[in-house]
Amino acid sequence: MEWVEKFKDLLMPEVIEEEEYEEEEVVQAAAEPVQARMSRAVNGGPIPVFPSAPVAQPTRPKLTVHTNATAELAVDIYVPSAYDQVRRIADDLMAKKAAIVNYERVEAGEQRRISDFLNGVCYMLDGEARRISDNMALYVPSGVNVTTARTKPAKA
Repeated sequence: MEWVEKFKDLLMPEVIEEEEYEEEEVVQAAAEPVQARMSRAVNGGPIPVFPSAPVAQPTRPKLTVHTNATAELAVDIYVPSAYDQVRRIADDLMAKKAAIVNYERVEAGEQRRISDFLNGVCYMLDGEARRISDNMALYVPSGVNVTTARTKPAKA
């Protein structure tokens, strides 16, 4: 069985960790007098009990991440007049820009096609599409929360 132990030592050598102590703490601990407390053994005789020396815990360096990137949301407003212009809106959505689309200049059939296409783009990007009015819609990429503000009705 000795060869098994040698094989185990070859594959998994024993790692001996060395502890680092700061010189200042050692000097300070040596300068303080150690006082023993007296304790009683089971048979009644006195036994001196010395307090254990504090062990210095290794400290991890604190890491900070610095970045120059600022959170910025760009919103573009589009007023398409034909379905051919939808690609530019989709490209901006894929570039993490929000888009407000005004459908005033588009017929109902074209509006449906543009809206369906942009809804699909938002779905693929985990974005969101919201109807603002009858002729306007907001399309946002992922990471943008859109909330509807509720207003109180005006008192008469």
